[in-house]
Amino acid sequence: MSPINPGKLRHRISILYKDTGARDADGYPVEEWRELFKTWASFEAISGREYFAAAAVQAEQQVRFNMRYEKEITTDKRILFDGKEYDIKAVIDKDGRKESLQVMAEIHNNS
Repeated sequence: MSPINPGKLRHRISILYKDTGARDADGYPVEEWRELFKTWASFEAISGREYFAAAAVQAEQQVRFNMRYEKEITTDKRILFDGKEYDIKAVIDKDGRKESLQVMAEIHNNS
């Protein structure tokens, strides 16, 4: 893989992590996603489909983000881009040189 072209990294994204220490007003633990950091990336939709599950139409969108290497980007994180959250499915360092990442993600369904 050739060096990353910074001109293609034109989308600002946020990397989110799950805060397991968050609590509600009554002191009960709650799942809360917080911003870890922001970075620049390219964005590409690679497929989209609809399917029926439990008599409800579900939308699935698979996308690819390309960005500079960052060791904290793992499959237990999410990406916030253009007001939508994406679950990270795979993090690929294609050439093993820790210069750039290809991140495969899927739009997060709240259902």
